Amino acid sequence: MINHFENLSIDPNELPGLEGINFKLIDPNYLKVSLISSVLFFVILIGGAIAIIEFSDIEEKINSYLISMSVIIILAAVNITLTILGFKKKQYALRQRDIIYTKGLIWSVRTTVPFNRIQHAELKQGPIERLYKINSLKLYTAGGQSSDLVIPGLPDKDALSMKDFVLKKTEEDGTKQS
Repeated sequence: MINHFENLSIDPNELPGLEGINFKLIDPNYLKVSLISSVLFFVILIGGAIAIIEFSDIEEKINSYLISMSVIIILAAVNITLTILGFKKKQYALRQRDIIYTKGLIWSVRTTVPFNRIQHAELKQGPIERLYKINSLKLYTAGGQSSDLVIPGLPDKDALSMKDFVLKKTEEDGTKQS
């Protein structure tokens, strides 16, 4: 018996577009959480720089302070600016068979995970996120220990219902394939 193998070309102009997808922005509180986290990081960095300078044998401590604080402030300003500008690029969409997440200001990333590939879903919430009542939805697919998709900045209620929806769709797709 001879098997006939075909691998026909597809015209890229005939592929479905993304224009009709209803992307949803993440919760505005996530921007606050990101900014607070950045500020805390840079405050700790400043404290570390001060401690290093104070406990070292540097003769001109004033110059060391000026240089290190200037560098840290410039880095903080760049970080905060990129965080604010990149916030609007973080959006997600739930569709019938998959979930899509886009992010990135300089390097744009669009991740699509089909429900039939999802093995596990969990919600993650740090202490600052807990104050603002937001979560990150982490989705795991087969063959990896780390999550394949993380959607941050979801309000508690939305995050829980999205997780339940995704797991229900995953279960449905699993029973259809059996």
